[in-house]
Amino acid sequence: MVKSVSPLMEYCAAAVAALRSQYEMTNVLGHAATAGAARESLIQNFFVDHLPEMTSVVSGVIVDAAGNRSKQQDIVLMLKSMPRLRFASGHDLIFQEGAVGTFEVKTTITQRSVITEIGENIQSVRALIPTSKGGARLGNLSWPHARIFTAILTYGGAALPTISAWLKEMLDDCRPDLYVDLSKGGLLKNEGIFEPKDLKLTGYVEINGPALGLARLLTILADLTGMTAFREVRWKEYIDGPRYDNHDDGRSV
Repeated sequence: MVKSVSPLMEYCAAAVAALRSQYEMTNVLGHAATAGAARESLIQNFFVDHLPEMTSVVSGVIVDAAGNRSKQQDIVLMLKSMPRLRFASGHDLIFQEGAVGTFEVKTTITQRSVITEIGENIQSVRALIPTSKGGARLGNLSWPHARIFTAILTYGGAALPTISAWLKEMLDDCRPDLYVDLSKGGLLKNEGIFEPKDLKLTGYVEINGPALGLARLLTILADLTGMTAFREVRWKEYIDGPRYDNHDDGRSV
C-alpha cells in the first residue's frame, strides 16, 4: 500500500518550488545587492502569509536596556504586543523583550567564512540581556521564556554534513537553532526542545529534503509565534540604565 502524502508536506513541497521559482526570477535583476534584497523580501512575505498574526515580521537592530545592539538582522519576528522604534528606511529598532526570533537570509552558503560571519551576527543577538525574565505564556512552554530563536535560511548551499561540521567548530553562542536550505533540507539543534533529543548525536539533527525542512521550520515557528505570551519589561531601565542584580528574579508561568 502506498503511503499518502500529508497535506502539510504536499503544500511545503509546492511552496519550496514556488519560492525557488521566484528566486530564479530575481536573477534578471543583475545587481547582486538588489537581487539579495528581493530574495530576502520573498522570505519576509512568506512569513507574513503563514505565521500567526500575533507576530510582526520586520527588519532591523535589536537593543537591550544597557544600550547593547545586535548587528543588522535580515528578519526579526516580534510580538505585536510590544512597541518598536520605526524608521522610514524600514530598518527598525526592536527591544530585546519583543524579539521572538531572527533570520539571516543568504542566496547561497558554500564557504565556511559565510557561516562564520553569520555566527558573529547570532552572537550579537545572544549577548543581549532582558530587563526581566518574568512574564506569562499559554501554549508550548518548552522554549525558554526570554531566549530569542535564531535561524539561517538559504536558497542553496554546501552539503548538510559539511555545514554541520562547520557549525560544530563554532562557539555555542554563534550557532543557529535551525539551518534551512531550500534545496537540501535542514539542521536542527539537538537540544530536545522541538523533538526528542538524539543521544547518539552531538550538534545537529539532519533534516533530509527541502519540503521536510520547510515543514519543520513552519511547525517550529507555529509553536514559537502561536502561543499567547506576555514578557515583563522594566521600562525604567531603558531610561535610567539596567540593574543587573534584578535580572534573575523574574518567573514565567
